[in-house]
Amino acid sequence: MSIGLANLITLSRLALIPFIMYFILNDKYLISGVLVLLAIISDYLDGIVARLSNDVTKHGELLDPAVDKIFTVSVLTAFVSKHYISPFEVFLIVSREMLVTWVRSVMVNKGIVIPAFFLGKVKTTLQLVAILLLAVNFVDYGKILLWFSIFVAYISGFEYFMVFYREKAWK
Repeated sequence: MSIGLANLITLSRLALIPFIMYFILNDKYLISGVLVLLAIISDYLDGIVARLSNDVTKHGELLDPAVDKIFTVSVLTAFVSKHYISPFEVFLIVSREMLVTWVRSVMVNKGIVIPAFFLGKVKTTLQLVAILLLAVNFVDYGKILLWFSIFVAYISGFEYFMVFYREKAWK
């Protein structure tokens, strides 16, 4: 079994996480910013590479969002440690992600695949830019954008719950 370039890009993002955390925790803003930017680029690049090379796999479809969540939670935890953000903000982000993941999993078990909604993509973009701003020590702007991403996250999460309700997926 070969891994494929897209999955290697995804795994490279996973490998960057401890370094990003280290540089954030040690006030190396330029290095942490460059590494966060590389992680963001790799997040967009892995999907593009998979589609262009016709190498979209189930492993990749599961690996990419898992690495995204590991990245987000890990980096946000570093920001909590730096007192840039509160544990409550991380709680709101993680809770929403887990609930949406649960809804999507239940729907897949019912044979219904819910693609990412537009607002979910906006949420991800806002969240990644907030993380980048926090990584380069633009804390006030990063916090504002992170709260905005949380607001958008819950609106987009509502979209998933509406599909869940409409399909009566709890039955």
